[in-house]
Formats: sequence, C-alpha cells, structure tokens
Amino acid sequence: MIRLFSTDRREKLPLTTARPGRATMYVCGPTVYDLCHLGNARAAVVFDTIRRYLEASGLAVVFISNVTDIDDKIINRAAELGISWQDLTSRYLDEYERDMASLGVRAPTVRPKATEHISEMIDLVAGLFAKGFAYTTSRGVWFDVAKFSAYGKLSGRAADDETTEHRVEQDPDKRHPQDFALWKFAKPGEPAWDSPWGKGRPGWHIECSAMGGKYSDFALDIHGGGADLAFPHHENEIAQSEAFSGKPFARYWLHNGFVTVAKDDTGEEIKMGKSKGNMFLTREALRIVSGAAIRLWILGTHYRAPLLYKPDFLRQAEATVDRIYNCLEALSRQAAVGVLPQEANAMAFAASFEEFCAAMDDDFNTPRALAALHEFITRANASLGQCGREEIAALLCLLHKFLNILGLPYERPGQRSASGEEFVRLLVNLRNEARQARNYQLADRIRNSLNELGVDLNDRGEATTWKISAPRENPRP
Repeated sequence: MIRLFSTDRREKLPLTTARPGRATMYVCGPTVYDLCHLGNARAAVVFDTIRRYLEASGLAVVFISNVTDIDDKIINRAAELGISWQDLTSRYLDEYERDMASLGVRAPTVRPKATEHISEMIDLVAGLFAKGFAYTTSRGVWFDVAKFSAYGKLSGRAADDETTEHRVEQDPDKRHPQDFALWKFAKPGEPAWDSPWGKGRPGWHIECSAMGGKYSDFALDIHGGGADLAFPHHENEIAQSEAFSGKPFARYWLHNGFVTVAKDDTGEEIKMGKSKGNMFLTREALRIVSGAAIRLWILGTHYRAPLLYKPDFLRQAEATVDRIYNCLEALSRQAAVGVLPQEANAMAFAASFEEFCAAMDDDFNTPRALAALHEFITRANASLGQCGREEIAALLCLLHKFLNILGLPYERPGQRSASGEEFVRLLVNLRNEARQARNYQLADRIRNSLNELGVDLNDRGEATTWKISAPRENPRP
C-alpha cells in the first residue's frame, strides 16, 4: 500500500483515490520568462517519478501541469528584452520543454496555459462574487480571506499572522492584509482581457484553481509543488477553490524541499534563488553531466528534505549512471551470446525489486529505492557467467523496470550503441527461440515483461513484429 505525507495533515496517509484505478494529479508548472533552474528541475523530476511509480503500481494517472504565460515577471521581462510577451513565453516554454526532455521528464497528460483559460477564471471569480467571497477596489477584485474560516489549514498560518504578508499584493483599500488578487485591473500598455468588472488580467493564484478545477471537477487526488508554494499560493488555491465548489480541492498536498547551496566555508546551507545570486541553471548542470545523472542526484535525497547542490555531487551521480549501464550492457551481451542453462535462481533479484517497491510505497523514499537498485546490480554483476538465458531475460526485464520508474533511459546517455530498440529486439529473439524450443513458459514470461515495459508483440506464424507504446502497470514480479 502506498503511503504519502500530506502537508495539510502533517502525517503519512494511505493513498486512496476518488475513482478506483485512477489518480488525478496537478503540479504547478513553470512561469515561462527565463531558463529553468535546478529548483524547477527538482520539482519536475520528483513529481515525474511519483507519477511513474503510481502508473507502474496500476493507476491510470491524469497528470496536469500548467504554464503561467502571463504575470508581472513576464510583462517586465518582455519589456526589458524589447519583445512581445507572446514571443517571450513561446521561447521560454520551448526551452523549458527541451530541458525537461534532457532530464527524462515526460510531458503531462494536459499542459494548460493560463491565457487559454481566461473564461474559466472569469467564471470562477463570478461564482466567488455570488457566494460573497469577492469584492472590488479601484485596483482589482480581491478574495476576502475573513469569509473563509479554514484559511491557513495547509500552512498552519492564521490569516492575521503578520509574518504571512510576503508575496501578497498591496492595496490600501483591501479589507484585510492577506486578501489576494482574483482579477487585476489593466494598467496602460499591459495585456488585458474583458471581464464583468472591467478590463484586466487574472491574479496568479486563480490560474491554478481554474485549470486544476476544469480538469478534475475541483476534486484532485494529489496536488504538488515546491515548498515555497505552500504559502501563499497553495493556501490561496484552497481558499478560492473550496469557497467556490464547497468540497476539498485535493485529497493530498505534496511539497518538495528546496535546493540549497553552501553559503561559505562554515558549511551553512541557504536556499538557491535568483535574489541571492546563487542560482544554477539546469542548462549549466547539463554541461557538466548527463540528464540521467541530474535525475539520480535529485532522487538521492528524499523529496521533502533539502537537496544540497555541489558539482562534485553531480559527478558522483554520473559514476552511478556508469555502473548501472555497465551492468545493463553486460547482461545484454551475455543474453546475446548465451550460456548453458542453469537452475533458475531469480528470487534474490526479485527481492531487490520488492525492496525497491517497498521504499517507494513509503512516501516515495527514493534514497532507499536506489539502495535496492544498487543491491540488484551487485547481485547481477556477481551472477554474470553463471545464469541461464531464462534468468538473463528476467534480469534484463527487472532492470528495465527499475529504469522506467526512475525515469532513466533504456540506453547509456549519449550513446546509441545499446539503444532501447536493440534491447527489445534481443528479448524478442530470445522469446522466439523459446517458442521454437516449445518452452512456452519462458516465452510467455518474456512477452508479459515486454508488455509491462510498453512493447506490443504481434505473432504471425513464426514471425513476430512489435512496437513500443507506453509502459504498462504492475511492476512487481
């Protein structure tokens, strides 16, 4: 059973979903005005890995991750560069998706853009007016936090806590300091849309409520994002969404920790960020190591804990990447050459995968999961030359299940000599040999393993064709 730590309840809880066999997951995506930094990369890799494990565990996941393509930062950066805000956001969305592909992050099921959902935002604000949660000043439309009695249930910060005033828009006519913008009236030269209250643009928080609500009927199973979003962004999402719909916006709230850097020789760690002048771009890290190494560095720390950045840590992760693919290639060579059949002894290898799954079941504990992968590789390397073809096929399939959940490619990064297609072709050939030898148990086992990895086989007489689609559910052997 998967258990996950929900920020609002501050404990690990068993995962249940609104619809059996299906999970709806919303993760706050990028504001596309600059290149992706390692803090962005961490959130993307963490929630991509969680999504992969949920799918591998048998859930059909609807993964929604938005794009903020209009806000103050975008308007200011476009003016600074002397280009339109549309050109700016198009450029940096392309760059973001390029970085995500380098990190093995899969595209979301739905990637809604804020500017394509203005009508949904207007409808939501209108609903809040109708229920008495919204009011107007000369600067815009505001949410009245005093009317929402549960305000602060996510972050634990009361609405009248003076320490909560950061990142909240100022307006002397607001009823309460923590009231937040639902709709901002247009300033000269800024992009604007028509609304019942006047021309303007949406506030930042309303975007995620409108888009997450549209694709989940305001009933998400999991809402995720960085720890810096818990307040005020997610707190405000909860307030406006639940005031509008009258039901919980999400069953579970997951937040990944900050990326930190060493401040000085004392070793003190501080959050990585633009304002501190210590931000590192994903693109810069990719010049040091492969995307697979960046993923392993991120997953080597539990997602809720701070993640310390040092270039040496990236290089250490690259050495781990080499160890994984050395094992994969050695197994592939042995499967191609073949050895005399031995008595099958796959239980020890299956135990490593069970340990991996147990770690992931425990609030997605990737450090423990990686330890199980290392144990598997140690056992596999020790067994080279001693396994029969059935065992080798089973080990290859297990190793690729590890890779699929961790989001690592099926070939060594930067090389095509041991590509995923070559691996599939190797197993298809092994299966055909088993069929010819009437070893149907082995043939069925290979087919089932390939199906779980997203490979569809089509037998026509003695010939077999295949195509790669997407990994299937149920990773356990």
